[in-house]
Formats: sequence, C-alpha cells, structure tokens
Amino acid sequence: MGAAPGHPVTTYVLCTDPVFRLLIVQAAGLGTWHLPGGVVEAGESPLAAARREFREELGLSVDLQGDDLLSVEWAGARRPGARDRLVLLWAGPMLSTADTDRISLQRRELSSWQWATREEARTILHPGVAARIRAPFQPPGRVVYQETRHERTDT
Repeated sequence: MGAAPGHPVTTYVLCTDPVFRLLIVQAAGLGTWHLPGGVVEAGESPLAAARREFREELGLSVDLQGDDLLSVEWAGARRPGARDRLVLLWAGPMLSTADTDRISLQRRELSSWQWATREEARTILHPGVAARIRAPFQPPGRVVYQETRHERTDT
C-alpha cells in the first residue's frame, strides 16, 4: 500500500521555566535533542496529539488550548522518497521546580531532558528545530506561518 495522500503532521510543545529557559528532550538511542512532541496519529487532532505526546513523553499533563498555537510550518522533504510535512508548535506552560520534579520520562523514546537558554538550544537542537524558536517569543494567539525548503540529498 502506498503512502496516504496529504502531508504527515507533527506537533511540539515549547515550555519554559521562570527564567525563560526551554525544556528540551533527548531521543533515546539517537542522542538528538528536540522539543517534546511527535506525530499526529490518524483520527487525532494536532492539539490532542500535543497534549498526548507531552503526557506520554514527560508524564505531565498540559492544558493547551487552541489559541496557544505559536506557528505552523510546511517543512519540505529532505531526501527523495521522503514526504513534505506540516509542523505545529504550541506555547506550553511555564513549569516550576515542583512540575519538573514530577517528570517521568518515557524511556522507550527519551533518555534525558534539560533546560537550555535560547542560545544553548540553538546549538544543541537540530538546525530545523532550532529555527522554530523565534526571538522574542510570539504571544499566544498570534500564529506565525513559515516554509522550510531543503536541498534534497540522495542519502
């Protein structure tokens, strides 16, 4: 069976602490750092997926609302055979020490989490993920649309 028509959708949550560092997570086995989130499943809304992924990955519930959407990105495929996708980024809550003390990582997917300043995050995160972090942060309810085109490679 071929790929379904349309674009896969991924959704991520941008959370900060009281000094505005970003919560980033490390993929198990890969060592890459990213924002909490993942793929929107069939029949699931991007908002529901953001809530689910955050809960599954970190063990914390997040009360995201529709007006917490920060950006929508069309991300062009990086290699032949890959598909373009849509990426949604949500403004998550400011987490306290009490919140982070309750983090329970989903060990199948994540090996670690940490706080990072925006500057640190831009050096640690994949460049495509780092580009989604705008300075200054957009206020919720003011959505940014962007397109990311990639030179396709044969690897």
